Amino acid sequence: SFVAVTIAASVVAWVSVRRWDGSVRVWLALGITASAIGDLTFELLMVGRDVEPDISVADGPWLAAYIGLSVAVLIALRKGDRTTRGDVDGIIDMGVIALVTVLVIWEFWLSDTISDSSVPWFVRAVWAAYPIMDAAVLSIVMRAIIERRTQLRTGVLLFGGALLWLLADFTWMSIAVTGLLYAALDVAWMLGAVLLAGACWSIPERGVTTRPKADGDTPVGKVRIVLAIVPFFVPVAIYSVSYYSGHALSPMPLVIATAGFAGLAGARALRLLKVRDEAQASLASSERLYRALAANSSDAVLLLDREGRIKNEAPDFAQMIGIPGVDIRGRHALEFVATDDVESHRTLDEILTTPGVLFSRDSRVPRDGMEDLWLSGRAVNLLDDPDVRAVVVNVHDVTARKHAEEELLHNALHDSLTGLANRALFRNRVEHALTRRARSGLDPAVIYLDLDGFKNVNDSLGHEAGDKLLREVASRLEAVVRSGDTVARLGGDEFGVLIEESLNVELEAEEIANRTLEALTAPVTLGEAQVTVSASLGIAHADRDSTASSLLRDADVAMYEAKATGKSRWVVYEEKMRDAAVERLRLENDLAHAVERRELRLMYQPVIELQSGEVVGFEALARWDHPQLGLIMPDRFIRIAEDSGLIVSIGRWVLEQACLTAARWRRLHLPSLTMAVNLSARQLAAPDICRQVREALAVAKLEPAALVLEMTETALVQDAAVAAVRLAELRKLGVRLAIDDFGTGYSSLAYLRQFPVDILKIDGSFIKTITDRSKVSPIVRGLLDLGRSLDLDIVAEGIESGAQLEQLRDQRCHLGQGFLFAEPLREADAESRLVPRSVQPVTV
Repeated sequence: SFVAVTIAASVVAWVSVRRWDGSVRVWLALGITASAIGDLTFELLMVGRDVEPDISVADGPWLAAYIGLSVAVLIALRKGDRTTRGDVDGIIDMGVIALVTVLVIWEFWLSDTISDSSVPWFVRAVWAAYPIMDAAVLSIVMRAIIERRTQLRTGVLLFGGALLWLLADFTWMSIAVTGLLYAALDVAWMLGAVLLAGACWSIPERGVTTRPKADGDTPVGKVRIVLAIVPFFVPVAIYSVSYYSGHALSPMPLVIATAGFAGLAGARALRLLKVRDEAQASLASSERLYRALAANSSDAVLLLDREGRIKNEAPDFAQMIGIPGVDIRGRHALEFVATDDVESHRTLDEILTTPGVLFSRDSRVPRDGMEDLWLSGRAVNLLDDPDVRAVVVNVHDVTARKHAEEELLHNALHDSLTGLANRALFRNRVEHALTRRARSGLDPAVIYLDLDGFKNVNDSLGHEAGDKLLREVASRLEAVVRSGDTVARLGGDEFGVLIEESLNVELEAEEIANRTLEALTAPVTLGEAQVTVSASLGIAHADRDSTASSLLRDADVAMYEAKATGKSRWVVYEEKMRDAAVERLRLENDLAHAVERRELRLMYQPVIELQSGEVVGFEALARWDHPQLGLIMPDRFIRIAEDSGLIVSIGRWVLEQACLTAARWRRLHLPSLTMAVNLSARQLAAPDICRQVREALAVAKLEPAALVLEMTETALVQDAAVAAVRLAELRKLGVRLAIDDFGTGYSSLAYLRQFPVDILKIDGSFIKTITDRSKVSPIVRGLLDLGRSLDLDIVAEGIESGAQLEQLRDQRCHLGQGFLFAEPLREADAESRLVPRSVQPVTV
């Protein structure tokens, strides 16, 4: 059973080696295996014998077991501390422990064994090797435990296994062993092997653990002081025990041991002195380093007493706050902080009453004739520390950081182009205005403003011109509002005005809206061009249920109502407008897909030669055949298309289809037929409009002179210079140009000569003034005379009666359109009017 246990212990040790590897486990496993081999060899030698030999071949493996155990622990110690100082200190400690152990063994057992001449010297040497090896192993394991170089469990297992082997060896060689004592020693050896095998499994993966900070880690630890002093009492103790027991004692070993202890103690003292000198040199170097850092640091350090008064001279702080050379000792720290900085005052009170806690705070320091300084302070109360006895405040100048933070905050809440509040800040101020209403009882109002035709400026003059226009509009808006009102750029060409703290907010909002429209009438110079911009404004008043979102939404809805009913005006929000806004949103979403879904249709209204009644051309008019809403007239969707930009794609489609139809009708019916197509302001401003017209003509194989492009006065005068350039480019293509609805827009007679137009179309509102044949309206006569003086063809729109037709014939008006002749017709119906090549007037 003894051999089985030791062999099993060696197997367990090698299994741990295979599982985790590592040189520490390998050597420990070798030591346990060597012990097991010795046990097995001894048992084989005893087969057939009754008397055990004094020594045998089994002693070789047994002694090798101690070597394996010692090497394993030494490797573990070396892995944990590779410094020379740690190695030397450890050797001294092991020497002390080993010398004490050998001295005790020598005096109480080993001296008699060595001096017994009846036993061969070789046998005595082998016997003496066991306790000496035990002492060596014990000293190494004790070093590992003293320096806390192993886990507690690993240290206990190593120390226990080595101690059991030492006690068993000492007992075996000290007294005659028989009976139960013999069995007890076997158990001790077996248990020692088991504990060492357990140590193989408990050793950390890297062989050692990180030792905690303890006395043994300091240059003069308590344990090492004991190791340096206690050994000197060992010889005295041995002598005393021998004297009282009557045992003859040789003084020479005690003298040699004492000399050894003195040598080890001296070595320990020299080591401690060297460590102290190194520590003092390091401390002096650290002090020089700290002085250099303090001298070259941008920080300042203040020491405050229990009242918050400055204890040190602090020249760096005086320099920092703009009073260099002034001794500030004795002055209260809060003297330099702004009086309205309540938080800094409160923080200092907390610091003075809360020891050991780190506080951080930024404080504003006003300076005479200079901008305020911002200082960041980190303070800790060390008044109870006997080496400090002060509140230590580290101060750093963070003025530049504060300015950067303020700039970032401003940029986050303001529009970078105009400097106005942005949507986030405007919304926040609306929310605050609604909150203050509960106290003041004064309802705020919001004006939502959108520029009319701004995209045309960007498309024709470029984004730099557009940016300049936006800055000018922002400046004019700030000039017309009250000082307490907020003006914001909400995005693109949209602006907002918040009106609050007004006793009559409805009247105030309307007055500001009127002043805004008036301020925008003055032209804006953009490079070589002068642009007159208008705006559509929506006004919404708050009620008790209003929120910031609902107030902005309602003002936006009112703005779209203003844009839909004529632009350059303001409208106050009404509840019914929301339904119109919902419908508008639906139409805008559906219109985006109308072309690709082929929902758009072209209708054709004849243009009549009034004297003969013959059809000479057509005007192409778009209609939207909505799948749910049915046929939608242009007055419901064209403005939506213009505002959303969809008019560009729709206009291109109308141009292409009208050219194809005109080319076919000219081939089949009337070679001189013309086709009129309307161009919106956005189409006219588009840089590629000439290319679009050229491609449409080429695809349809239509002669340019057969195409008439119609523009309203409003589209032309939004940017007269760009319009003149675009018209000249179109004229070079050979197409004819017409001004539609002439007389209803701007007073554009001054512009008329610079526009290369061919046709004037008199608006139907003027034709309606002709009520009988005997009297013609002076304005109609004037428009006809103007057209003839400029050598332009004239088309009268909206002819609905025979009297209007006869008067226009009498006034030598050449061409006309209207329900008197035909409403806009589908393509097949329009083509049927070309077969007789004439249209007789009908009674309406």
